[in-house]
Amino acid sequence: MVMMLPFVTAAIGTWQAMRGKRGSCLGWWLATFVIFVAWSHHHMTGTLPISL
Repeated sequence: MVMMLPFVTAAIGTWQAMRGKRGSCLGWWLATFVIFVAWSHHHMTGTLPISL
């Protein structure tokens, strides 16, 4: 479910842009960017449990 969050926030941002709500659109895209940065940080700094 959490993996869908960036797609949902980007879709809401796009929908707001189509409605002409510039401030709301930028807010949703900023939220999407923050989620991507948080997930990138999580995946780049986490350990990868590989059994060899």
